[in-house]
Order: sequence, then C-alpha cells, then structure tokens
Amino acid sequence: MKTRKPTLIFILGIAASAWAASVRAFGLGKSHDPMIGVKIYAYDGALPALFGEWRSLGINAAFASPELAAREEFRSLARRHGVSVFLILPIFFNPRETKADPGLFALTDRGERAKDDWVEFVCPSRPDYLSRRVDWIKALIRDIDPDGISLDFIRYFVFWEMIYPERTPESIANSCFDRSCLEKFQKDTGIILPAGLVGTSAARWILAAHKPEWTAWKCGLIAGAVKSIVAGAKAVKPGLVINLHSVPWRSKDFGGAIKVVAGQDLSSLGPLVDLVSPMCYWHMLKRKPAWVREVVEDVSSQTRAMVVPSIQVGNAYINDKLSLEEFKEAFDEALRPPSRGVIFWNWDALAKEPGKTAAVAARLKGRINKN
Repeated sequence: MKTRKPTLIFILGIAASAWAASVRAFGLGKSHDPMIGVKIYAYDGALPALFGEWRSLGINAAFASPELAAREEFRSLARRHGVSVFLILPIFFNPRETKADPGLFALTDRGERAKDDWVEFVCPSRPDYLSRRVDWIKALIRDIDPDGISLDFIRYFVFWEMIYPERTPESIANSCFDRSCLEKFQKDTGIILPAGLVGTSAARWILAAHKPEWTAWKCGLIAGAVKSIVAGAKAVKPGLVINLHSVPWRSKDFGGAIKVVAGQDLSSLGPLVDLVSPMCYWHMLKRKPAWVREVVEDVSSQTRAMVVPSIQVGNAYINDKLSLEEFKEAFDEALRPPSRGVIFWNWDALAKEPGKTAAVAARLKGRINKN
C-alpha cells in the first residue's frame, strides 16, 4: 500500500490540475475570476520570464499556436503557473492545402477563388478535407494534451478585417459556389438548379430565388463541421474545453452577413461549444470601443455558451494610432457583463507597449486569483 501512495497522489494531482484548469477557463471558481487570455504564436525569449510576467498581469489562459504549445517547457510552465493552454486551430483557412491542390479553393458568387490578400479558403463542403483536419486535431491533442482548443476560420470565406461600417451587403462576396457545394446544396435541400446554370449564373439564381434556404444550408454545413471536430476531439480527451472564434458582426450587421456570408449561426453553434470568442477588433474596423460590448451582448443573446471577446492591442490595417486611452476604454467594455473575460490579440503587441501592460495590471489588480 505504501508504495502506491506516491502514484495515487500524482494521479490525484493531475486530476486536480485538470479540474482547476477547467474552472479557470470557465470562470467558475469561488472568486468568479474572468478568463484573461493572450494569443501568442511564437516566442524566442526565455519562457520562465514570459510566464512570470503573465502571472504578474493576471493572465490565466494562453491561446497558442500548436508549434509553440508543443514545446515541453511551455506546457510545464503553464501548468506550474496555472495558465490554461488552448491550441489555435485554423480550419478552412489553409494556404498549404490550396497551394498543393488549387481545386480545393472555395469559389465566390463573382466566379473568383476565395482569396483576398493573405486570406484564402478551402471549400467547406469537402468531406475528405474535413476528415483530414479532424485527424490532424486529434493527433495534436494526443501529442500536446492541451486544456482546450480554439477553432479559428470555422466559417465561409470573408476578409472581415477590411469591411468597414459603410459597406453594403451587396458589396460583400458570397461563397461557395463550386461544383461540390452546388451538388450538395441540391441534394440536401431538394432545390434543383435550372438546366445549364453553373458558376456565377447559378449563384445569381440561388441568391435571388432561394437565399434563405442557401443561408440556412451554409449555416448547417458549418455547424456540422463543428460537430465533427468536437466529437473527434472529445473522443481523445473528453474534458477538453472548446472555444469558437466568431466573426465580430452583430446579427443585423450588413444584412445579417454573419449568417448569409460567414455561415455562422451562433444560436446553433453555441450549444456545441463551451466558449464563443467574437474577434472584436474595433480599431481596425473603424468602430468605437463601446461597440465591443454591443457585439458581446448580441452574441450572448443568441447562445448559451460563455462569451469571451478578443480585443485588439496594437495597430493593424489602418495607420491611425491605437492610443492607450482607447485601449483602456475597450478593455473596460470587454470586461462588462455578460462577458466572462477578455483575450488580447496579441502578446507581441502588448509586450511592446509598457503603458498598456501597466493598464492591464492596474485594471485587474485585486480581481485575479494568482495562486
């Protein structure tokens, strides 16, 4: 019996650590601490110093690239400092696959490949591609054993980062109208295209005659992809926490484009995941900081999942400086109920601006349990 006690203590310690990580991720501890997360994709410095700084700021969740999270030292320090590790997993954004097989590209209603600047998308109706993605995710979970996964680019093609408030719904490309999607749409809905319609002509007919059915079908396809990913992931690790990145559009923005264009129906997606994280990058989208909470409220009204917005820290896409005061205002808006925390995009930007790190520390002082 005595020889088994250390093993039992070790096992109980692992279980307690996993439980604590889950509690931290959901903000369900007795202190109801919010999730305070950072997105980080690579790091060349000393990891102990990084985690020490995170501890001083009150950061309790790291949304990391698989490459960074695969480092044993990173995971060990995360466990030691009580930082939950989420893998950021791009789903339909996959330049490597589209380069290897251009036939995987989604096609827009303009007859163009789903590509804009750095953003390029795989057609979401390809079962073989999704199966490969699920296998990739399962392998990562086995190898890295993260606390959670964060599903990114789990939607249809749109370069939303460059869509400003004055845009009209008609100016935003719709997709996907390749042969795979058109065939599956007809099979799933029973709506048959008139003879001879393909590509742009098929897109015009569908959007004019059957836009509601097309939108519902798209949303169902994305929800189905999420179901498949979650089922595969939880088959490997049942207690895994699932986060979903959502496009930061309110339900009525751009004519309901979050469903019509992106295919994200949050009322359907919310029950499938634990957290929804709208990417509320107000500055690049030419919005005001108060808009962050408006998005959170809208998302929360549609889903039972907990909502943790991601906010921008540094400049991106536009030249206007993202000031310290504006950052502090957006940070405050992000933490207001019904939000359950905030995720900073990204650590590199935050680390470069001492004024903003000081603002984070001051705002969270006394609220975050750092033990």
